[in-house]
Amino acid sequence: MPKSWFSQEASKSLMEIPSGATIHVIGVCGVAMGQLAVELSQQGYRVTGSDKEFYHPMAAILEDSSVETFSGYTAENIPPETALVVIGNSVPYENVEVQEVERRALDYTFFPKLLAESLIGESISLVIAGTHGKSTTTALTAHLLRSLSYAPSYFIGGQVRGFERSLHKGSGGVSVVEGDEYDSAFFAKVPKFSFYKPSHLVINAIEYDHADIYASLDDIKKEFRSLVTLLPPGGTLLCSADDEGVCSLLSEWKAREDITVITFGFSTTADVTLRTIPCEGSLGYQVHCSRSEGDFEFHLPLLGEYNAKNALAALLLVEIVGGDLQQACHAVGDFGGVVRRQQVHINTPKVFLVEDFAHHPTAVQETVSSMKRLFPHRRLLAVFEPRSNTSRQEIFREDYLASFVGADCVVLREVAARRGDEDRKLMDVQELSRELDSRGIRSFCYSDADQIADFVLQERQDGDVILVMSNGSFEGLVQKLCAQLQ
Repeated sequence: MPKSWFSQEASKSLMEIPSGATIHVIGVCGVAMGQLAVELSQQGYRVTGSDKEFYHPMAAILEDSSVETFSGYTAENIPPETALVVIGNSVPYENVEVQEVERRALDYTFFPKLLAESLIGESISLVIAGTHGKSTTTALTAHLLRSLSYAPSYFIGGQVRGFERSLHKGSGGVSVVEGDEYDSAFFAKVPKFSFYKPSHLVINAIEYDHADIYASLDDIKKEFRSLVTLLPPGGTLLCSADDEGVCSLLSEWKAREDITVITFGFSTTADVTLRTIPCEGSLGYQVHCSRSEGDFEFHLPLLGEYNAKNALAALLLVEIVGGDLQQACHAVGDFGGVVRRQQVHINTPKVFLVEDFAHHPTAVQETVSSMKRLFPHRRLLAVFEPRSNTSRQEIFREDYLASFVGADCVVLREVAARRGDEDRKLMDVQELSRELDSRGIRSFCYSDADQIADFVLQERQDGDVILVMSNGSFEGLVQKLCAQLQ
């Protein structure tokens, strides 16, 4: 059978699979795929799964479940009685297990379609989309709904402190889902959020990203336009008034008379505006919000002023589905945060070590700026790994020059080699380091995390703020630093 045998249209629905049947997951150790595998096993299916490697925390979650896992890919991993195979979005056609699916003509599907069928269903679907802030906004919304006893279903693309898992099928009639604009599978080149049937929608930002699948910002805007068309009559679009990409589409979206469009942000043009006041003696902010219906405020126990916007979006969503705003505002103060999103590992007078998922230039800039505003009199060491498909490429090098303004010292990891790099123009990190130096920002470049850890430990001074940014594990850099600094 040719590669064209795989297609989005030919993928199978979970509704066609008998209860208790065997489902095999290719790429099971991803945050999304692993948790969906666990959820399916709890719904009564026999679930098996394979991946090239197993990393914590997902490995531990799988070990504690009834999912049977296989390390490495082989055709034999797929049980003879398999009724459905779930193919991860990073799994290529050439994968040996994908080849076995084709050889045996097995039924197959992919994550966002399966998530929509198994978790969203006919619920009131709250979808959080945009270039930045998706995981935190989704987690906050789920936290608030849980606090108000809504028993929501939810999927969050990160580990949330205080949540047993980041994917859960609740008994209530509301679902909260992180809507990613990345494509769904090698045979389904459409954004994941296309499958999530939004009743109400948040768009935090629209910027150029994912250079491996999108040629331009206009291509990304096209997908967000399509997403908004999925809103039903009576639906609500909540969007940032501070983002240029969002604002460029606002007039088009406001022309729809059958939906409500509400803008929020620091901009005075927003329907709901906010301002933040840093809390004295503790981390976080007191956030004051204003709108025509009246003012309200809440305590945000997170770093980063942009997280105040994420919290405001979550509060407005909860209010839209009938939640009590005052109770929800109170519950924000109990939110534990998303792991690796402004996560504080060490907080002492001698050193403040914080980790963040930032990788897009705007996210890096906001994170660096927020740390400098929070600690204006302390030296800031910013450590960055360009690991995402876009950050590894030359396209954003000029943007990164502006991203590190405010840092006293920048430490960069060289771009790690990957399959397919021969077709890409990778960022010259050494040149970026030299350009930062020429602008008065001390900068250093190393080839691995061990070298970076050695440098940071030698370079640091009492009182330093060390900010580590990567969308991956950074080869355990944070753990290496914690072991030496605590």
